[in-house]
Amino acid sequence: MSTRPLTPKEILKEILRTKSGLIGVIILVLMVVLSIFAVIYTPYDIVNAWNDPVFWQSNPRLAAPEWINIIAGINLPKTIILGHNNFYKSEYYVQIAGLKYVNLRGTFKFQYDYFPSELSLFLKVNYSNKSPLVKVTFVRPDGNMVTLYEGIVESHNSVIYISTDPKIRKRIRTFLEKFTKGEEAYMIYPEIILFAKPDRDMWDADKARVLKGTYELRIEMVGYNPTDTLEAKLIVYGRVYGLVGTDDLRRDLLVGIAWGAPITLAFGLIAAVLISVIQVLLGIISAWFGGIIDEAIQRLSDILLVLPFLPIVILISFIYGVDIWRLLLIVVVLSIVGSTTKVARSIALQVKSEQYVEAAISYGASGWRIIFLYIFPRLLPYTIANIVMVTPSMIFLEAALALIGLIDPRNPTWGRIIADAYDGGAAVHGYWWWILIPASLIILVASAFAMIGYSLDKIVNPRLRER
Repeated sequence: MSTRPLTPKEILKEILRTKSGLIGVIILVLMVVLSIFAVIYTPYDIVNAWNDPVFWQSNPRLAAPEWINIIAGINLPKTIILGHNNFYKSEYYVQIAGLKYVNLRGTFKFQYDYFPSELSLFLKVNYSNKSPLVKVTFVRPDGNMVTLYEGIVESHNSVIYISTDPKIRKRIRTFLEKFTKGEEAYMIYPEIILFAKPDRDMWDADKARVLKGTYELRIEMVGYNPTDTLEAKLIVYGRVYGLVGTDDLRRDLLVGIAWGAPITLAFGLIAAVLISVIQVLLGIISAWFGGIIDEAIQRLSDILLVLPFLPIVILISFIYGVDIWRLLLIVVVLSIVGSTTKVARSIALQVKSEQYVEAAISYGASGWRIIFLYIFPRLLPYTIANIVMVTPSMIFLEAALALIGLIDPRNPTWGRIIADAYDGGAAVHGYWWWILIPASLIILVASAFAMIGYSLDKIVNPRLRER
């Protein structure tokens, strides 16, 4: 007499009874929690801005995760932002001269052990006709002052890139000459010199020492209309940021990691479920009907098994530029039959000859009823096991296609982040967080499915036992 097929609930119970299955389920539950966290923490408008550089301009470029300070026992700087609310503002209009004076003063403390990565000043100037004059002065804790900018501001919204502006570098070189005693400075790094202790090595990134204390930024504007005004924002970019750091476009990788979880898992699971269920059903249909239907399904399986799957997917993606969900459809169509179909056919042939199936035939049950209610439930454990084993390969497939640039870059996925890291030279330049964190998550999810698959193997093969 045949044994009763296991229900999905019973299969889950059996999985949770094994150590490997329990660990795998816990990992997948954590991934689901991460997916829910993505929806709550990162609204979809942030994801839409993933490729918008202006949206991320307040973040440091290529910053390591903040927890590196704790692990390494160092004190790398975080980003300091002086917004318009952090400046003391005074303004007055001299009617006789027809001039409007606006003064901004903002201070911040810098107590870190290493220098900032960049400095940028954002100016919002409101004027009517004639462009105002603006002077920017940087005051160090030791009392030394550096005039960073002095001139006309022609745009209402201007950005002064202190770290890269050639004119500012020339002014800083003049300031540096007071301390180098005639020694030539080969490179001018404003973010280092402005924050270094005054000595002859303050231009050298390897020898300079950080000058800790309170820094001040003074901005003076002379306008020509009583309504002229000025707002400013100074960003002292740090070297650490957030939980997982940033990439070369200043994007918070936590957003990509969080939103990559549901997209990557959905791609892998949907592809695995569709491929496994369709292949098993076609195997059952092949065994049940036989004849020309059986021959057609088996020959199609032989053809698709020898076709180069990955080159075909690459070719279609390259020609039509498909997004991730159309790519999913292509993968399913190219995998509609395969080795799983042949295995399911051989199992279905054995189930077909069992007494309860023959009894159903004698009662007049239709072929489709027997396929879905009598044979398919017997193959359900095998189907679930196959889903679990196929899912990691689908996740790796998405990462591989992203790595060669065939995934839509508008949606952040773990594979897309790894591809961007590869293009940005993360492995060469030591930006380990950019490539290691998403790669580790892919391996972790694949390991979770492998452990669940191992526990399912014990369900399908009762001779295996947990030691």
